[in-house]
Amino acid sequence: MKNFSNPDRKDMAIDKSRYTAKFADEALENIKIVETLLFEIRGSSSVSDDLVTLMRALHTVKGAARMLEFVQIEGLSHALESVFLSLKEERISLNDKAVKLILSSIDEIKKGIDQVKSGGKDDIQAAIFQKELFALSANEDYDIPAPEPAAGRTPESAAPDERGSHPAGAKKAQTMRDKLEETKSESIRISLERIDEIIHSMAALQSLEISARNIARDTETINESSRQFSYLLSGEKSWNSPLLQEFRAIELMVSKLGSFVRNYTADVGNHIRSAYDSIISLRMLPLSTALDEYPRHVFTIASELGKQVKIHIEGSENEIDKNLIESLSEVFLHMIRNSIDHGIEKPEERRAAGKNETGLVTIRCVRESGNMKITLSDDGRGINTEGIRRKVVENGLVAKEAAAALNEEELINFIFQSGFSTAEKLSNVSGRGVGMDAVKNNIELMKGSIAVQNKPGEGTVFTISVPLSMAALMGFPIAVGDMKFIIPANFVDTVLLINTKEIITVVDRPGIKYGGRIIKLFYLHHILKVPEDEKKNDSDTIFVVIVQAYEETVALAVNNISSMRQVILKTMPSFMENIEMFSGVVLNEDYEMVPVLHIPTIIRMARRTKTIDMKKRHVDYERLRKSILVVDDSTPTRDIERDILEAEGYKVDTAADGSEALSAAKNTHYDLICTDIVMPNMDGFMLVENIRKNDNLKNIPIIVISSRIDEKDQSKAALLGANRYILKNSFNNHNLVATVRELIGEANG
Repeated sequence: MKNFSNPDRKDMAIDKSRYTAKFADEALENIKIVETLLFEIRGSSSVSDDLVTLMRALHTVKGAARMLEFVQIEGLSHALESVFLSLKEERISLNDKAVKLILSSIDEIKKGIDQVKSGGKDDIQAAIFQKELFALSANEDYDIPAPEPAAGRTPESAAPDERGSHPAGAKKAQTMRDKLEETKSESIRISLERIDEIIHSMAALQSLEISARNIARDTETINESSRQFSYLLSGEKSWNSPLLQEFRAIELMVSKLGSFVRNYTADVGNHIRSAYDSIISLRMLPLSTALDEYPRHVFTIASELGKQVKIHIEGSENEIDKNLIESLSEVFLHMIRNSIDHGIEKPEERRAAGKNETGLVTIRCVRESGNMKITLSDDGRGINTEGIRRKVVENGLVAKEAAAALNEEELINFIFQSGFSTAEKLSNVSGRGVGMDAVKNNIELMKGSIAVQNKPGEGTVFTISVPLSMAALMGFPIAVGDMKFIIPANFVDTVLLINTKEIITVVDRPGIKYGGRIIKLFYLHHILKVPEDEKKNDSDTIFVVIVQAYEETVALAVNNISSMRQVILKTMPSFMENIEMFSGVVLNEDYEMVPVLHIPTIIRMARRTKTIDMKKRHVDYERLRKSILVVDDSTPTRDIERDILEAEGYKVDTAADGSEALSAAKNTHYDLICTDIVMPNMDGFMLVENIRKNDNLKNIPIIVISSRIDEKDQSKAALLGANRYILKNSFNNHNLVATVRELIGEANG
């Protein structure tokens, strides 16, 4: 066995305390790599690249420990190196016992790192573990040493060091050195509390953006009034009248002011959103922060249950809010325990079923519309729904006759009930009926959802969707009666505009056909007890939002719905904290607090509503979408503008020049016209002038979208009667849609 002590080292005058903290952080990162790759190597046939990376990480730990005279860490790292060298040379293989020895050795190194980080020595059982590791590397018999019981500080560790300084004083000095090192670093540490304070300040800045938007709207009202007055005045006075000339100068000034305020508002909004995104990113960490530990968890749980299981993880590089990672880690642990204990069969059962002896648990993480979608699946036996049916009767939850009528979806929902378990006996892994209940509660606290897909004999798939951040979410603004709400996007399957003739009645309840099945339809105003104007119930179309939570899918009828958008969550007012149907509030452009609906609670409330013939209750909507005419001689430009507007629900026609547009406007009703300036046959200026001269068309709002930046062109467009002027070099879907909504409202509003 190699002796790692070196008496000549005493001549080295290295102040270890200056480097210990950095050594500890780097060593823990490298040990984490070793631990992660250990399971990749064990479960893969091609291991050369992973082995090289793993051995490089171990070598880095060994070399740094040697420089700082942490002899025990150095020696144990070298012994682990010898094991992986033997594996690389195919002199040994990694069975369960070998993996347990390696993991125990890694834990011992971690223990030593923690000791030196806190100012002590690497006082670990290095020699005992080295002996067994060298035996493993030589393909000889070996044992797994028992962990040393935790002990208090030894007299040696509590005594003053060679220079006579007390450990407390040394620790204080070390802290000061760490702070000095941090000032030289390219990064600084910021507490989450400080970041949250900045986020709340950003929410306050949102109010300033709303104020700017309102000022822009008021300025445009003044601008419109001055144009109308100028038009009336021109009919009374000659074109060179001093009064008319003076008023036109005022009109031009107001037009410039309106243009400035609009651009300023757009800039403020863009800067606030950019700053908000940057601040939110400070809270984000990769999911690997939690998931990298799970190969070891799976190995430990499977070994305890006498099963063979491996885990495959995809998308762990995706980032999510740190607070959510902590909650998700607990969720994953419960679900993995549940999958291995209840889902994955023992090796002999899997062989009999024609499966591989080793079960597979897969975690896939994907970003999807401002949310994180995580699927956790196994290739086990699936959920025993008949076992659930039997248990619900035995536990007195449902009468035997009623239980016989429960479908698979209704039976699976019982696994989320507190205290419910199908385990025949208690164990350290599960059987106490708290696992999936804890999963449900944690996911609800994260404003998320979970769905289950059961494949008897093949396995189970759990799909979890949570927002990327607790400070913001993607949601659909809706209107119910005279009230406004937000439906979080992670609960929404789809949004439909249906004809009331499509509503069917099943057992005196309304429903709709969707995805090859019948879904119960509930009117949200009825669930929330929001007054509904009966005079508005004569429309033959309604908006329906298909939502899903805990394997239950329902359709919610609402008065109006806007396109999905990101909203900043604000602290829940004290008077709303105990209202279960709300999970938060946001501030809209009218300074109104808009509640965010908690969809699992809404679905529970819907189930309790009395059976009535709700098919007779209709929601009022405009029968036709608002229509817009887009005019531009460039085909790509027309297509871009059309696609943006159609995505918001507007009906869009296009024209290639002013002449074609004028003809279309005379034959078809349009709520708005968007036009370029430079076009063949009839340019945009002439088109605006002709529309304003036509008594049937003169009230149609007009937006000029042009690459001409000269103020004279902008002033000319305004004087001819254009309502807005958007420069193509600052054109984007946000300012176009915002301008359209400002002039004519929502597509169905």
